[in-house]
Amino acid sequence: SGPEAFDYMCHLPVDAQNPTGEAKTALDFLRFTFADGRGFQGYRNHWVAERNGKVLGVGAFYTGKDEGRLTLGFVQQAVTFYPFMTAVRVIYRALHLAPLLKPLYKNMLYVANLGVHPQAQSQGIGRALLNHHIAQAKVQGLRSFGLDVAVTNPRAEVLYAGLGLKVTNTKFFKGDKNRNPQHGRVPVPDCKRMVLELSAA
Repeated sequence: SGPEAFDYMCHLPVDAQNPTGEAKTALDFLRFTFADGRGFQGYRNHWVAERNGKVLGVGAFYTGKDEGRLTLGFVQQAVTFYPFMTAVRVIYRALHLAPLLKPLYKNMLYVANLGVHPQAQSQGIGRALLNHHIAQAKVQGLRSFGLDVAVTNPRAEVLYAGLGLKVTNTKFFKGDKNRNPQHGRVPVPDCKRMVLELSAA
């Protein structure tokens, strides 16, 4: 989910990451953060959909009340995983990405990192995971259910619209727009905020 954003945040020159020349990839950082548990990418706020013991879908679910704790966790993870100056660069780039995912409201259940295994797509797994959490948000008395979807992902937008989410605005990435796909650096796409008002659901 969102590979362009993670690549933008974590892809840095080799010499900025490790004097020995061994670069750490975005996937390396995500593996570390998930296992660590803290922060936005930690396992503690992720849910999975399983079939016969195999994970087929995953998503992170949290509210604005969790934002401070998750942000602190992310910063701690960055300075633990990377050399200090590299961690500063990663955090700086994360600040470029933050407007694409904000604002986070205390009374909204927010969805991030939603993905379904390619071989299990179009089987209703993502829909079931989302429906479960919409129901949970209602039980918790939350007012809305929201997410941000890349403008380059119309298939996901159709799924969300089918669940009743509506586009409320489009958010534009203001970071490095000069990344060249020919060099493996795909630009971060703009995104749409989609919201389901639970009081009317």
